[in-house]
Amino acid sequence: MLNGVDLRARRSLAEQIAEDSWEAQLSIGVAAQAAAAGRCRVRTEPMRLGSTRVARAFGIDQRFGPGAADCLDPVGSVLVALGASVADSVVTELSGRGCGPALLEVLPCAEFAADGTGRLSYEIRLDGEVPADHARRAVAAARARCTAHRTLEEPNGIKAVVQTARDVHLASPPAAADGPDRTTVRRRTARVLWEIGTHVLAEVDGVHAESDQPKQLFGADLAPSAQEYFLAALAAEALGFADPRAAAPGAPAASVHASGRIDLRGPYSTQDAPVGLRDILVQLLPADPTRDDESAPDAIRRWFAGGDALRLVRDPHPIGARLVLDGTPVPVPHPENDRTTDTKEPHRAP
Repeated sequence: MLNGVDLRARRSLAEQIAEDSWEAQLSIGVAAQAAAAGRCRVRTEPMRLGSTRVARAFGIDQRFGPGAADCLDPVGSVLVALGASVADSVVTELSGRGCGPALLEVLPCAEFAADGTGRLSYEIRLDGEVPADHARRAVAAARARCTAHRTLEEPNGIKAVVQTARDVHLASPPAAADGPDRTTVRRRTARVLWEIGTHVLAEVDGVHAESDQPKQLFGADLAPSAQEYFLAALAAEALGFADPRAAAPGAPAASVHASGRIDLRGPYSTQDAPVGLRDILVQLLPADPTRDDESAPDAIRRWFAGGDALRLVRDPHPIGARLVLDGTPVPVPHPENDRTTDTKEPHRAP
């Protein structure tokens, strides 16, 4: 084992899921409920890995707007997810090549244009005895097999259900990829520092967070996973549009459940399967689910039109990746010119 990465166990999982597609399915869910004015509490729910139920008892505080500066906002959670997942891919690739970085830092960035469209990028900083060609291959591994990178790079149709007296089903298809001529007006950044294995520490706008994977996916189970941060962002943002104010003590409050699925044959084996988070469903339970009106569905429609985190997860984005090795920028090939991103070639599990 190197860098806290159990390569033998990862290879064993890759072999197992290649033979049994059902065991490769990982289902994830979170639930958000208003906690105070301008903020909510998102709780992780048990994962289901094939036929195995994996308990996850973590909470993520999220804010809806500019207040509650002591916790993440939905876009901040998306940046944490991206940085944590990229760090996992990079350190696994380097471990497979016998490299132990002294420092691995990922700096994800989201830029929003005046029309609300977004761009994404990240910078990978490596220090230590890491050859440049190994570092470049680690960047290629992140592009090809990183769940967060592929979730944000590819289109995702988001489905929603408003659970009232008459359930309302809604869908938000992805918009076209961002064009190169957009003018950026808002920029958000994060800093994600790899600790060991799949555990990272993150900072967004002065707010600290951490992420880890469950033991079944080779983590230490210390914090929510990158994928749970994705769903927490969507659940919190949807709740902010539906019920931005906290209910009075003892009064019913709206809640939002967000779920998704990962086919582990994409990120953890060499099979040609989807890598990103898929089948994303957001379920809104209004404060008074017995009412049959359009206020709750209208809130979800407004979220579909104006949610920044939703746009990042739903719409396709070309994602720029930069590499800095021992303080020196290192050119990395464009994905179209880099054969290491061909998913039909053997890859180490990220």
